[in-house]
Amino acid sequence: MRLKIVKYFRVLSSINWLQTLLLYLRVSKPKSSSIRVLNMSRVILDPSSRVIMDERASLEINRQDYGLDKGLYCRLQLAKNATLHICGNVSFHRNTVVNVHNGGCLTIGGNTYLNGSNIDCSRGVTIGCNCAIAEGVRIMDNSWHEIYDKLCQYKPVSVEVSREQILPVVIGNHVWIATNAIILPGVTIGEGAIVACGAVVTKDVPPHCLVAGVPARVVRENVDWKG
Repeated sequence: MRLKIVKYFRVLSSINWLQTLLLYLRVSKPKSSSIRVLNMSRVILDPSSRVIMDERASLEINRQDYGLDKGLYCRLQLAKNATLHICGNVSFHRNTVVNVHNGGCLTIGGNTYLNGSNIDCSRGVTIGCNCAIAEGVRIMDNSWHEIYDKLCQYKPVSVEVSREQILPVVIGNHVWIATNAIILPGVTIGEGAIVACGAVVTKDVPPHCLVAGVPARVVRENVDWKG
């Protein structure tokens, strides 16, 4: 009984109640959904931003599963007119940074976790259900820079780079993105795919394929994973 009481108070003391309340005030959610912001988290919300949570969805920020590395920072920032849509049970583990810029929309499916990952969303990033996004992964839908011909400042190198470089990223259900992989703008990753450690994904990944390398290429087909 005493151990249960001690455990209960540890859980209560680990929650950042002010940040949790801040999110609750901004959320469009049914009564069955829940939010928990743990200590060492920072939530920055523009007054025009919004968080949408589906029925029975939950969001936990700065989850510490292993009892190690306590105190690592976790941040969620929603800029002007930005939207975060949580479609199920989602957790941001230690050292995760999520930035949704002006007018951007980040959608995350149920039973998906971000473990020390970095998401930079300017227009649209969609992550499916049952996904594992590992430590050091970077997902971005904007390259932030254009490349110009050195001899003519106003002449772009190609038609492609002269356009606005904001291209939606779509990650299907049951995708595993391993440590330090980078997902570049405009990429779609098919259901059940695996992205190997350190891979730089520049083009679409077919379903149930393992990709690796820089740039990433298919090294194995008809794969699946669990865990």
